[in-house]
Amino acid sequence: MLRTAELLRQILVPFLLIGGSLLGVLLAYLVIQRVIRDLAARRRRMLVTRYRPVIDAITQFGPTPQALDRLCRAPASHRSIVAGLLLAPLRSARGDLVSHVRQAAVAIGLIDHWLAGLQDRRWWRRTEAVRALGSVGELSALPALIRALDDEHEEVRAAAVEAAGLVGDARAIPALLGHLADGSHYQRARVVEALRVLGPPVTPALVELARARPDQTRLVADVLGLIGTVAAIDPLLQWCGDSRSEVRAAALAALGSIGLDDRSYYYALRALGDRDPQVRAMGARALGRSSRQEAASYLAERLDDEWLAAAHAAAALRRLGAAGRVALEARAHDQGQAGDLARQMLWERQPIAAGA
Repeated sequence: MLRTAELLRQILVPFLLIGGSLLGVLLAYLVIQRVIRDLAARRRRMLVTRYRPVIDAITQFGPTPQALDRLCRAPASHRSIVAGLLLAPLRSARGDLVSHVRQAAVAIGLIDHWLAGLQDRRWWRRTEAVRALGSVGELSALPALIRALDDEHEEVRAAAVEAAGLVGDARAIPALLGHLADGSHYQRARVVEALRVLGPPVTPALVELARARPDQTRLVADVLGLIGTVAAIDPLLQWCGDSRSEVRAAALAALGSIGLDDRSYYYALRALGDRDPQVRAMGARALGRSSRQEAASYLAERLDDEWLAAAHAAAALRRLGAAGRVALEARAHDQGQAGDLARQMLWERQPIAAGA
């Protein structure tokens, strides 16, 4: 028994000594790390206090020679602080502020620094560089930003989509469209938003792309519907007569999203007689979104159509106010699909009527 206890003591004592030493080293490491972090935070606050008045003057009144000279004399180790202060206002404001920040960034070498950062092996550095170049709208960086759309890391690709939109050059449109069908739902939403940010030049550029690449017409129509520009109505009406049913359906869906005027209302009515059920469905959807109650009788005739078209016609009638209700009530006692859809839509209208 004594020999066993002595053996355990010989094993446990070194183990406890080594374990205690390791815990002491770990504690010392944590303390040192905390001290280093505190010192870094204190240094950052000091540098922010030093440079913020200069940056505020630049963003409000534009870069003066005195302000730029002070930033140019800043050590290279302060560059990240200066860059962060310059870019921070661009998260919530644009306009002349972008020009002021870009001029300052060019003068102190930040543009070259960000362009070099696009080649960094660390994905987060590439992401930071892409976002910075997009925020300041650096036109010379557009080719590099377009290449970044194919980066191996999804965060870089996401940043590149947003940056391409912020640069505001129509040359980015084909590249953005090429990535519309790629990746996740969130990435597609970013592409559409980037195209929206590009503004008025987007519509003619998209239409020209469809003319040059007829295989892209459906995609272009989808995007025009999401962007919602009235300037797209003429080409969309033209595509309503396309020989491809998927293009006709996409054009009608886009018109429904933008809103029907007198001409497009006629095209939507005509689509109810199209040979393709998807086209008829999108015509019904557009009429329902138009709130034109005179369309109710035409839509009611489609309740006996193929399921897709009939379901969209029923949903459209539900949206058409009193005329839609009357049309649904007239079919509610029918047998089969039409009656089922009419009763379902009338039931769904009850919360709407109660809220009114």
